[in-house]
This record gives sequence, C-alpha cells and structure tokens, in this order.
Amino acid sequence: MTKQSANRHNKHRQDTGKPSNNDASSPSQTSAELAKTGMKANGTVATKPVEATTKTNGTTPAKSTPMAVKSGSSGTTRPAQPGVGTLKRVEQRKQQKTQNRLEQQREDARSTRVTLLTIATVVVLIGSLIAFLVVRNNQASDPLAQAQQIVDPTYQPIGGVYCSANEQVAYHIHAYVNINIDGAPVPLSQGVGVAPGTTPSCLYWMHSHDTSGVIHIESPTTRVYTLKQYFDIWQSFSSSTITYPTQLSSSTGWTIYLNGKQVTSDFSRLQLNAHSIVTIAYNSPGTKPVTTYAWQGL
Repeated sequence: MTKQSANRHNKHRQDTGKPSNNDASSPSQTSAELAKTGMKANGTVATKPVEATTKTNGTTPAKSTPMAVKSGSSGTTRPAQPGVGTLKRVEQRKQQKTQNRLEQQREDARSTRVTLLTIATVVVLIGSLIAFLVVRNNQASDPLAQAQQIVDPTYQPIGGVYCSANEQVAYHIHAYVNINIDGAPVPLSQGVGVAPGTTPSCLYWMHSHDTSGVIHIESPTTRVYTLKQYFDIWQSFSSSTITYPTQLSSSTGWTIYLNGKQVTSDFSRLQLNAHSIVTIAYNSPGTKPVTTYAWQGL
C-alpha cells in the first residue's frame, strides 16, 4: 500500500471512532467503564463491587468497599433516636423546673403578704401615735379636756359633770333653790358634790358648800346646766350625813317656779343661769315662790 493510501485509511478510522488495530482495548478498561455507568431506569444507582482486574503489568488492585445507597435517598445519615433513659431524664428536669418555679411563686406570695402586713402595722402605729399626740396637745391647750379627767376613781362623771381636782373659774355662777315637801322646807345638804376630807380630792362642777340653798356652778367652759344634774349628784352623795329626799326622783307631783313665775318644765329641762331663783313644792299647797335673794357678792 502506498503512503498516501495509508493516510486516507487512518483518517477514515479516526472519523468513524473505531480504534485502530494497534490500540486494542484491554479487559480492565472495559470493566471500569461498565462499573462507572450503572444507571437503571428508575433513577437509582446500583453499585456493584468492582471486580479485580489484572493490569498489563501483572498487579492486582485492592477491592473497593461496596456502599449501598437506598433508592430515593440523598446520601445523608439519619440522626440517632434518643433512648428511654434520656427521655426520662429530660422529663425529670422539666418537672424539677416546674416545681422550682411554683415554689418560687409561693415564696414571692409569702413575701408580699409579709410586706403588706408590715406596712399596715406601721401605718396603724403611726396613726395611733399621731392621734395620741393630737389628743395630748388638745388636752394641753383645751381647758375642758384638762378638766375632763378622772382624778379620783371613786367619783366618776355624773350626767356629763366631772369631779375636778381644782375649782374651775372659766364659767362661775350661782343659783338659789328653795325646796318644800309635804308643806315643810327641805334645805340642800352641805358637801353635795365635794369629795369628803380636810383637803378634798375633787369637786364636781356643780356643788353646795352649805345648807343655804346656793348651788355653785364652776365649769371649765360655758355650757347649760340643769337642776336635775345637781339632784343626780346629790343622790350619789347620799350617806348618813347627807340626806337625799326620795321625792326628788319623781318627775310628777311637783309645782315649779322660776324667778317667781310658775313653769311647766320638769327638772331635766329647768336650766340654771346666773342668780336663778327656783322654788319647788311637792304636796305643799299654798307655797309661795321666793323672788329675791341676798347674794352678798356671789
């Protein structure tokens, strides 16, 4: 064959993709190509162990480890599922956290109650202290409050009239009372409203020093005093030396005159003013009222 014919022959083989007789394929090359292309119709890769091939130099390559890839998988490894013991510990931790939270809430509630109780107690104590200071300050500046103190437990207030340690001079007046029972005069008792003793422990704001019939009204403030208030004090002083007429406890059967004029008022509404002259008669017809009295500076 000529050189030109040989060139045309080689070119023809290159164009048709056929190997030349000088480049014969080896068995190992064919096996490798088959192992690389194993795609099936469903899209999965079927891997098979690569058979050992003998190279032209006589060496045997190591076998590759087969890897099984399941159909449709992306090649990622699924995480291991927790065991029963792990779940139990997790649940115990949750329960412990819940218990700690509830205990903390109870402790906070107790602390809140204690705080509120403490605040309320402090407020009450402060209020009591302020009230005490106000009352004491008023007593220090108010003559009535000073006089409205029980200096002797034996002599309690009677009808709002107190027994004070000293004579009150803020309101000092006198009234005269003439009493007739069963047609006979009955004088006022000496010492009514005055605690007995050489030095009296106290004097009621309404009292009588003698049997003249004069009632002394000595009060820390100007106020209304009635005849009944004096009679109540008289009754409380009733003793072997002070006689209290029982008829005075009756609200009926009396004829009453005030400054010479008959009135229909009873003892509880008969107001005593400065130099009032009162005549009262029980079962004593024909009694004439007293109209004047020698006050002698009273």
